[in-house]
Amino acid sequence: MPTELAAPLSLQHLGGGSVISGICWPHQATVGHITVASGRVAGYFPADRGDDAIVDCVLVAAGKYRNGAARQWCRTHQTYWGVKADLAALADSGEQRCAHHLEKMGYALHPPMIDLAACARVSLAGAPDGAIALTRVAAGATSPIATRCAAVALRTSATHALFPGTDIVQINITPPALLAYSTARAAGLQLGCVRCARCGHPHLDLGSFAQKPHRRHYCGHCGSDSTHSPAPMISSPLHALSIKFDGLLTIM
Repeated sequence: MPTELAAPLSLQHLGGGSVISGICWPHQATVGHITVASGRVAGYFPADRGDDAIVDCVLVAAGKYRNGAARQWCRTHQTYWGVKADLAALADSGEQRCAHHLEKMGYALHPPMIDLAACARVSLAGAPDGAIALTRVAAGATSPIATRCAAVALRTSATHALFPGTDIVQINITPPALLAYSTARAAGLQLGCVRCARCGHPHLDLGSFAQKPHRRHYCGHCGSDSTHSPAPMISSPLHALSIKFDGLLTIM
């Protein structure tokens, strides 16, 4: 059934018009987009969770190619649009879609949404089966609440944003993002959180980009490729959050 996701991402069934909270992520991306300001995506989500969602493209202007042709960035599938093959596909189908629009994605409907301002402690850890082990203690409480989930949204009801200078109040913790961060940290690689020079969003390295520190970083939010960190690093918003909420948030 077609569905649309909005924040945490939200998912909405296109046939019935209902909106469902959910989080989705590409399987093979080397950069990610997990910092949520606002937005909604549509697609097919056959169950409560899985790895077989087909999600619509969300294309935004991303400058030009070297030959001067305009290019766009697909936030859903983390790839550029605008080469000759893309233009030919547009002429044939009448639909503007990136080359990866049929790639299956991971997803979780109705994920836990944790308000950090209402918690005394929160811990996240990757489980061997790919799930996320979530433990939280509510403010003023002593007993922990433990659960397992496919993905989790962290947000804050406090007046300040999660990342200074942005309107970001939510971050979606996906299995690839947690795996990339925890693996890089366990390997002793240089970690940081570089901000896009164009749009200011914190950058997320995934896959092979999270295995070797580097200086040039592609933005998963706007597609800019002009951001360079002062030194080679693996960039992750999870690293920034673990520092900002030290003592409250533990990411393992």
